Amino acid sequence: MEGIVFGESPRWRDGRLWVSDWGAGRVLSVASGSAPMVEAEVSSFPMCIDFLPDGRLLVVSSADRQVLRREHDGSLVRHADLAAVSTKPWNDIVVDGRGNAYVNSIGFDFPGGEFAPGIVVLVTPDGTVTRVADGLAFPNGMVVTPDGSTLIVAESYAEQLTA
Repeated sequence: MEGIVFGESPRWRDGRLWVSDWGAGRVLSVASGSAPMVEAEVSSFPMCIDFLPDGRLLVVSSADRQVLRREHDGSLVRHADLAAVSTKPWNDIVVDGRGNAYVNSIGFDFPGGEFAPGIVVLVTPDGTVTRVADGLAFPNGMVVTPDGSTLIVAESYAEQLTA
């Protein structure tokens, strides 16, 4: 793909590569040999993506402190409100096989803010938000093990993976 301003959060889904273009405020997808498609537009920096088990796209809109869900008709709706938990930037998302989403907040204004520990919240399929981890040194990329039993978080400032 060419012309991406600030690509993040790559995902493979249904034969297409999906990516957040933070700089352009777009979620793009592309299949081999085809032109990229704009799947959603969200004015947020950062914004990361993953998918519910039924294929609907989830987008972390840090600017709005929300997780947005793209419905099958293409409309974006609020899936979860993160504002009550933290006003600091929200970053990565990962969804497990049950439709639970884990979303992290880095804990401080970046760049330029004074470091403070970050958190991870669980967003259940009905949009309920619960803090499940804290004290993380800039939580970043995350993955759930294939059996769904363990969340692994990359702590950028601690230079470690935490399960």
